[in-house]
Amino acid sequence: MAATAAKKTATAKKAEAEDAPTTFEFKGVEFTIPAPLDLSDEVLDAIEEGAGERAIVRAIVGQEQWAAYKGLKCTIRDFNAFLDLVTEAAGFGEPGN
Repeated sequence: MAATAAKKTATAKKAEAEDAPTTFEFKGVEFTIPAPLDLSDEVLDAIEEGAGERAIVRAIVGQEQWAAYKGLKCTIRDFNAFLDLVTEAAGFGEPGN
């Protein structure tokens, strides 16, 4: 998964350097990801437990924003695009796929 990627994108580096949340729009809905060091400890648990990408993304965005994402009735292709945006905003660098 992207969490293990060594290379960081400009957005990820900026978020980490500024220690600020990152906001992006997906399908007309605004999502805000906390600064990398302010992510919930649940993210580390999900990664440590070997959870899949969806579980990790769900931990990153939190319950309320995950519900907003689910309300969009996305496809697998949409999820992959959302995954890219979330992992970059969370400071995980370039997502794999």
